[in-house]
Formats: sequence, C-alpha cells, structure tokens
Amino acid sequence: MTRPRAWPWLVLVLFGTVAEAEPDRPRPLPISAHNCYSEESASNARLVEALRLGIDNIEIDLGWDETERRLIVGHDAKPRAGIVYADFASYFVPAIEAHWRQSPPRRDGAPTVLTIDWKTSHPDAVAAFQAFLDARPDWFSSAPKGEPSPLTARRLTVCFTGSDEAKDRYDASIPAGGTYRAFRDAVFGAGGSGYQADVAAYAPKRATAYHRFLTFHWSHVERGGPMLAGAWTEADAARLEALVKHIHEQGYRVRMYCLNGKLGPAVGPYRFPNPAAAALRWKAAARAGADWVASDEYEEIVRVLKE
Repeated sequence: MTRPRAWPWLVLVLFGTVAEAEPDRPRPLPISAHNCYSEESASNARLVEALRLGIDNIEIDLGWDETERRLIVGHDAKPRAGIVYADFASYFVPAIEAHWRQSPPRRDGAPTVLTIDWKTSHPDAVAAFQAFLDARPDWFSSAPKGEPSPLTARRLTVCFTGSDEAKDRYDASIPAGGTYRAFRDAVFGAGGSGYQADVAAYAPKRATAYHRFLTFHWSHVERGGPMLAGAWTEADAARLEALVKHIHEQGYRVRMYCLNGKLGPAVGPYRFPNPAAAALRWKAAARAGADWVASDEYEEIVRVLKE
C-alpha cells in the first residue's frame, strides 16, 4: 500500500486512518472549536482564544457578500442589513500568523485542521476561497485528484462541511490530476430518522482522494442527542467505540458535534442537561479515539480533557 507523508502528529495509511502518535510529540487535544467567531462582530477574539488554548480544529462559518465581493464570517449565507461581518482573510490570517510566530512554537502543532462550514454555495464564494488556498500552497495539506492519492501534510488541513453544493463546486473545479488543497466531509446531522443501529451502515465505502472526513451529531451515538441524554451506559460507550473504530478502518477522520453543558438553549440540539453530563461525553469521545469533539465551551472542554 502506498503511504503518504504523516499528518503533523500522526502516522497514517492511505486516506488518513489513525495509527500511532509520534512518541516524542504530544497529540493535540481532540477538540473542535465550534462556531469560532463572535456573532455580529468583526472581532477575532474568539479565534485568538481557541488558538491560545491549543484547540486542534478551528471551525469557521462562511457566507458571501455579493455587493462587496468578499467572504464573510458568520452563520448567514448573505449579509443581513445592520449586521457587522468580519472579512474572512482579515479575520483569519493575522491571528494564525501571530499564533505561528509563538516562541517557542507549540510542540503538538495545534491547530492542524481548519473546518470551513459553508453557509453559501455561491460559485464566486467557492472561487474566492479556492484562490485563498492556492495563494498559500505552503500552508495547506494537498493531495492529487486521482487514486491513489497520498496526502502531503502541511500546517493546516482544510475540511469542508456545510453546503454539499459548495463542496461539489470545489471538486468540479479541480481537473483530473490536479491538486486538492481542501477536502470534504459528509454530515450525519440531528434527527432520529438517520440513526443506524449497525454502525457499519454509516460508512459502507472507503474514503477517497477528496472525501476524507465524517461529521456526526451526537444523536447518532445516543438517540435523541444531548437534550434527551440520560445516564451514560456501557452500551453507549461500546457503540461510540465501535463507530469510531469502523470510521477509522474506512480511512476517515471523525468529528462529533456539538457538546455543550451550559451554552445554548435548554431545549436545543447541543446542550446536555448539565455540565457534568457534557464533560462525561467529552471524556468518552476522547477515550474512544474520536479525532475531535466540538463544543462552544472552549475553556471548559480544554480543562476537562487536559485532566
């Protein structure tokens, strides 16, 4: 089997299956910074906080401002009147460059992944982000479009989530034999209708050159998700471990979202009944080998998983 270069902190097989962490380099905390921006603000303080804490996966939502021809940070596909939106490049580049200039640099290499949650599928938005990637080839992991497709690992690997149309537009823009500088996921979202009793049903096919990630709402671990979570059981733990193991065997990396203990509406898709219930699941996901567990509670999840 052809082997790619390692990710910054892992030895991988063809499409990214997790093996052993490098013995002299600590594994980054398996945490994803969910919605890593301040709503209705151009401030990048939330991103700076996530970088300072050593969070490994930074998730930023992107929309498109047709009038100003720019990528905007936020949950909206297009700008709403009276709302302030950060420009993506201005938001991200100064913060990540300042983080990389740290002395001494982080031994664990975090962050290693930038997750772009597409709120828009506008072709100009996808083209603008592609230009951003192509202008910085030394920043972003890459792989040829074709099979086999060994990954050349760099400081950041980009995962596209959100709009499937946006993911497809990027894929279509790369010619056969061309270079991917971003890769896509498939999302298993909230809602009991998608729950599969057999975890093998979630990833019947192996990862490909472009499709290297899977993203799961917690309701695919515990039916009903955080809001209806009861006692954590041995059966729950066994299901989570089997799910992660199967996904890794199929060559994907996996992110679980979004596990909060106190933030968000009490009746909503992300909040557990109390912080202790969320912390228990954070630990369980880490023990099971999930690549990332996403939360809005950055300080808390870092503290718990460092324990």
